[in-house]
Amino acid sequence: MKVLALSGSPHGEKGCTSHILKNLLEGMQEAGAQTELLELAKYKINHCLGCFICWVKTPGKCVHKDGMSGLLEKYAAADILVFGTPLYHFNMTGLLKDFIDRTLPIAEPWFVSNPDNPGLSSHPSRYQKTRSILLVSPAGFPEKENFQPLVNWFKEYAQIEGSKYLGEILAAGMPIIMYHKEFKDIMRDFDLAVRQAGKQLILTGAISADLKDRLNRDLFPDGPEAFRKYGNENWQKMIDKLKT
Repeated sequence: MKVLALSGSPHGEKGCTSHILKNLLEGMQEAGAQTELLELAKYKINHCLGCFICWVKTPGKCVHKDGMSGLLEKYAAADILVFGTPLYHFNMTGLLKDFIDRTLPIAEPWFVSNPDNPGLSSHPSRYQKTRSILLVSPAGFPEKENFQPLVNWFKEYAQIEGSKYLGEILAAGMPIIMYHKEFKDIMRDFDLAVRQAGKQLILTGAISADLKDRLNRDLFPDGPEAFRKYGNENWQKMIDKLKT
């Protein structure tokens, strides 16, 4: 079982997104999976030009010669794709979207009826392989409802791509929990639950209902109003420290 995790966080290895992904992959490795984490911030990934050279002139190869070289092969070979992104304006980062846009060479130009969605058109893949998709996302707001546009997008993406959607691991309010020592016990319990989720996904193909409940608990212990108060106090401290 090959697992490829893609971190679309501009913060790289020090960010919340990669923190979750590393714990998830540790659990998957313990269950016997081969895993790899790609920090997309380390690669120069140009915007897709929509020129279709990868379809009509150099089939399967993009006109750009940049950091995507070699990444498409890893993407196409994976059994499970884990998309990691912090929540930016209620959706994914531009970095991750650029990567997804640049997977166009995997498709062929022909218009066909989508085999998984009768009545919809699609393009056949150059690689006949069934993949599964998992979404991982932390956010600065404490409410899970803010993830809904992002979750809806990836559910639709999985369906259109003919991939199995494994669900999502969402961490509302995680930046405050992760970077303040008084919440270290909460963070430790969440990390453990994420590793267990990784194991379960490899061994059973799903996360159990009990573990989902544990993952979905509010990270901040005293509710949104207390979260906002705590967060605002910390922003003020930072402003006072840095302002000139």
